[in-house]
Amino acid sequence: MNQQFLKEIEKGSKSALVKKRIITHYIYNGSSTIPDLSKELDLSVPTVTKFIGEMCDDGYINDYGKLETSGGRHPNLYGLNPESGYFLGVDIKRFAVNIGLINFKGDMVELKMNIPYKFENSIEGMNELCKHILNFIKKLTILAYFDLEKKAFSLILKKKTALYCIN
Repeated sequence: MNQQFLKEIEKGSKSALVKKRIITHYIYNGSSTIPDLSKELDLSVPTVTKFIGEMCDDGYINDYGKLETSGGRHPNLYGLNPESGYFLGVDIKRFAVNIGLINFKGDMVELKMNIPYKFENSIEGMNELCKHILNFIKKLTILAYFDLEKKAFSLILKKKTALYCIN
């Protein structure tokens, strides 16, 4: 997985902003064709084609094949690659923790509910919470490591590489 996109986002480049708009469109609307995406984002077809090509090459977007239409040329359907990124959520309750992992399309990959945990506003409480999160991550088919510089976890799928920070 190409990490250039994440660097572009940090810099705030125009290219990254367009790619973010494309991803946002796919998250909220599902798969679509380049002409439909072009109309929705008010961008030219060649511009959208260029960005979709780059994002397919980087692994963020999948080409789902030809869309059946009643005549004319059959357009290709594009959408998010669910394995290109993961998000980990932690719901802290007074006496339990719920931890879930969703893929880039928002599908639940793993969920562990009601992990015993007594909420405590202390270093010890935070350490215990981190232990629960790390145990959850260790059991996944995804590798994780802590980036000391960014002070964030990064998840890497064992069969493909996808890097997203969890703050």
